[in-house]
Amino acid sequence: AYLETLRHESERLSHLVENVLSYARLERGRAARRIETTTAAGLVDAMEPRLRQRAEQAGMRLRLELPPEVAGASIRTDLTAVEQIVFNLVDNAAKYARRPDRAGTITLSVARGNAADRLALRVADDGPGLSPGVRRRLFQPFSKSAAEAADSQPGVGLGLALCRRLARQELRGDLVLEKSDASGTTFRLDMRSQ
Repeated sequence: AYLETLRHESERLSHLVENVLSYARLERGRAARRIETTTAAGLVDAMEPRLRQRAEQAGMRLRLELPPEVAGASIRTDLTAVEQIVFNLVDNAAKYARRPDRAGTITLSVARGNAADRLALRVADDGPGLSPGVRRRLFQPFSKSAAEAADSQPGVGLGLALCRRLARQELRGDLVLEKSDASGTTFRLDMRSQ
């Protein structure tokens, strides 16, 4: 039990340090872009084991939705930035969308965007949704107060701010809160596929 606690906490701390360093690089304009080419299916396959593991750690299921007409779509982008954004979204869903009375589901779906060169990745959960106060500060860096951190899941409120900056600066896209109500929360990452 002690070893499992140490492993879990070291993973959490590693994730936090990764986010802080990435944010600092973006602030200084020194983000290292690595542009790679893959397909939508290849991208999902590369991310799936880590995302599934995180969902299972929280006692949740990960569901993937990748329509055949999108699976072969070519993607030329910073795949590391995409994975960091999607992992942050899944990690948040695993922390905040859990309900004690049932196993929840986190869904990652990929669809064509509003233009031919766009893709939309959605991370949706079936949790309780976000309060209006949380929604107002959602993308502000370090938005979590010490009291909030003590009363809820660990974190400093940096993940979503980092993700939005990565989406805008590295992927030439955007990250938006698409929906949040009593049936769950959905974030949409819009990105150029080429």
